[in-house]
Amino acid sequence: MAKKSKERGLGRGLSALMSDVSVAAVPQESDTKVSSPDIQEPSKTTQTHIAKGGVTSISISQLERNPEQPRKYFDKEKLQELTQSIKDKGVLQPILVRPIPQKTSGSKKHYQIVAGERRWQAALKAKLDVMPVLIRELSDQDVLEIGVVENVQRADLNPIEEALAYKALSDQFNRTQEDIAQAVGKSRPHITNMLRLLTLPKRAQTYLAKGKITAGHARAIIAAPDPTELADAIAEKGLSVREAEDWVRRIKAADGKTAAIPAQKDADTRKVENDLSDILGLVTDLRHKGPGGELRIKYRTGAQLEALIKRLKT
Repeated sequence: MAKKSKERGLGRGLSALMSDVSVAAVPQESDTKVSSPDIQEPSKTTQTHIAKGGVTSISISQLERNPEQPRKYFDKEKLQELTQSIKDKGVLQPILVRPIPQKTSGSKKHYQIVAGERRWQAALKAKLDVMPVLIRELSDQDVLEIGVVENVQRADLNPIEEALAYKALSDQFNRTQEDIAQAVGKSRPHITNMLRLLTLPKRAQTYLAKGKITAGHARAIIAAPDPTELADAIAEKGLSVREAEDWVRRIKAADGKTAAIPAQKDADTRKVENDLSDILGLVTDLRHKGPGGELRIKYRTGAQLEALIKRLKT
């Protein structure tokens, strides 16, 4: 017999909710001129309006971060830039919050941040008294799903944060990899590969979270006899993904015996790479092979490729 009461799909309705957050811009006057921290709890009439998508302003002291927020690391430089922008122009976009049951301070109700923690942190640094918010009644599952979808779609999570978020959705709410892939706009193999990163030793995961090795490095070393040793070498010597892959192949060919660490590029090679990168404005990778070698030029967008082709033709 087919199940008649299937659990709702991951992310159903979340795109509309997140759309509210992205388009509900608040007039600048609301952010810069409303300075009283003692804003009263919205009336029933206001709460009805909020439930339909309205924006209100509340005291920053009434807001609390979500301890289960998927994103753990925030770029300090970008956060400072956002802080300066908020000082100059105020908070132009509301954050999404939900009421915290049974938690009040005097006559004030407290709210948990669902989406927009970076704006909140920047507002704190900018010493704002109030923030524009959208208030929603959301379940723990809704909160986690929104956090994952928002951060993944904006590429705000490092690989380990992303993998842990997928694991939480799977473990806590029995979401399949197909469900998760559909919600975040990724392929199911991508979800599988990200979850595999959590099988790495803790030190390798830390390197990955801090950007000392890439997801490509991690995938290359994950099946090696001692991934930690390889992760250490990559972080210390700056090995490329290709060099890491070659090293793993040599280890496997030697039945797990120690293989020599790939030689680090000499200073002359790195100087040539740096000079070329300065000229082209793109990352270059120079590899010597006997009397010859190869030069790789890395681009991120089609526009960069077109610009490179034009420069090479002149």
